[in-house]
Amino acid sequence: MHSKITDDVDDWLNLLDLDSIAEPSDKLHECEYFLELAVRENNKDKFRWLISAFFGSAYSYFEIHALRAYQSFHNPETGDAIVNGGALEVLRNYVRVFQDIKRPNYVKTAGQHKITKELYNLRKGNTHHYPLSIMQNECKSPDGYSFGSLSGKGVPALDFCRKVMSLIKEVESELHPHY
Repeated sequence: MHSKITDDVDDWLNLLDLDSIAEPSDKLHECEYFLELAVRENNKDKFRWLISAFFGSAYSYFEIHALRAYQSFHNPETGDAIVNGGALEVLRNYVRVFQDIKRPNYVKTAGQHKITKELYNLRKGNTHHYPLSIMQNECKSPDGYSFGSLSGKGVPALDFCRKVMSLIKEVESELHPHY
């Protein structure tokens, strides 16, 4: 059974540790962090784990920004959320965005752009079905790793991840004027 902590706004404000709240750009930096580590990782298993973390961060980037577009502004008189149409318009160039009408805090995304479609497919498989398949060419460095399990048919892993990172930075730049 949950008990209310307080109804007093001043009590709530005193309870908040504002330093613990990450900036909206945190997921972008998290993506950069995991990609930077992956670029230097020669061990194929560790590389796979870092790319898995990168995929999770990139997916989360879009999910968090979709929720933010629905929930970041509120009517001061009613407290009702005001949809940020400009931010949603930007996001919908890259991902499909769905809000559950019965649960307005529940927002989901799906790939829309060529790159986000592939990102979401790779992440879904890696998260729900099987670990990422990583092939290694003769150079045995991160630049030689590819997604897939059919020789000669792999997708260069770092090239794809760099495209994802570039796309996220593009989205971030386009979203900036809307907040």
